[in-house]
Formats: sequence, C-alpha cells, structure tokens
Amino acid sequence: MEFSDLIVKLLPTYTLEFLAALTGIYYLNKVGSNKITRRFAIFLWIIFSVEIFGLYPALGYYTDYEYLSFIEGTWYVSNYWLYNPFLIFSFSFYIYYFRSYIDDKFWRQLIKYLTIAYIFMSIFNLFVSDVFLEGYSQFTTIGGTLILIFTIIIFYFELLKSDVLLKLKYFLPLYISVGAFIFYLCITPVDIFSRYFGGQNQFFVQFRLNIYQYLNVFLYSTYILGFIVCSRKKKSY
Repeated sequence: MEFSDLIVKLLPTYTLEFLAALTGIYYLNKVGSNKITRRFAIFLWIIFSVEIFGLYPALGYYTDYEYLSFIEGTWYVSNYWLYNPFLIFSFSFYIYYFRSYIDDKFWRQLIKYLTIAYIFMSIFNLFVSDVFLEGYSQFTTIGGTLILIFTIIIFYFELLKSDVLLKLKYFLPLYISVGAFIFYLCITPVDIFSRYFGGQNQFFVQFRLNIYQYLNVFLYSTYILGFIVCSRKKKSY
C-alpha cells in the first residue's frame, strides 16, 4: 500500500472530522453558545489537528522513510507517544462535557472524583508500563469508556426529569451523547481484542480499520447533524 492509498482510504473520516469542526463554528456564529459548547467546538479542532499530525509515522513507513528519514529507529517512529496522552485528555473532556449538564450534586461530585482518579491512574500507568511508546494503553481506553458511559447514562436520567424533553430535537448535547455512546461502546471491545491479535492477523487488522472508519463516519455525521439541526433554534442550550 502506498501512502496515497492510505490517504484515500482515510479521506472520508478526515473530511467528516473537518466538517464537524467547521459546522461547530457555524453553530456558534448562528446561535451563540455557552462556555461548554464553545469548548466542545475547540475540542473538535484539536481532534482534527492531532489526527492530521498523527499521520507522520505512516508517511515515513509507506515511503520507506524517503520522507521523515530522521524518525527511523527513534522512539517517536510511532505515534503512541502522541495518542496515549491525547486519549486521556479526550476521555476527560467528554466526561467533563456531559457532567456539565448534570445538576444532581451527588452525581457531579462522584463523576468529578472518578475522573480525577482516572487521570492520575492513567498517567501513572503510562510511566510504570512500557505501553507509552509500544502501544495504546488499554487501561486508558477501558477506564475512560466505563466512566464516560456511566456519565452519559446519568445524563440521560437527568434529561428524563427535565423540561428539555419538550425541545429535545434542538438539544445539542443529545446528539453528542448518541454519537459518543455508540462509538465508544463499539470500539472499545475491538481495541481489547487487538491486544491478542496484534499485527499478525491481517484479517483482524483490516476488520479493525473498517470498524474504526464506519464508527468515525457515524460519530462525526451525528455531530454535523446536531450542529445543523440545532442551529435553527433561537437560543443555545
């Protein structure tokens, strides 16, 4: 496979990531926003930037290091050093986002302390294991997914008790929650199994790549739909 072939294969995902970030800006200009929505829009641009920068190992590998020859044989020849900290940041932000829409003090405090513990334990795990430069941390992925799913479920229970149900179609966090809930619920088991199959099973490698693509298309299409639909309302939620 050439690097250009990889770009063509990943192009739908990166295009949707860019469009999601772009429609986020459109939403902010059209409706205005609260603090958490502005931060989510910035978060989407951070994701897009990290994904583009994270392509550098593939550029080196698929060109036999004709480009970026200086990374060959170094600790940054892979992008694990980039994505392992970013995964901690990403899960923490998603949890923070949905926690912001939870009013119950007990659940807010519980989620806050769970998140703090998760961040410290995930960072500690990166330091005491060899995973930081050797692979993606499953502790980070599994722990982040469990807390995120838990937070979204509490978020849904809060919705059932609120007046937002009357205007659910224009409630942006609902779209974000559906996308994130299904994405991480489906992708985490695939990541767990990838540890046992590794790169030796080409069928599984291709299967994992396809699952990531389909779920990313679903995730960012949901965000885009949410921004567009909710941009028709009169005020920001």
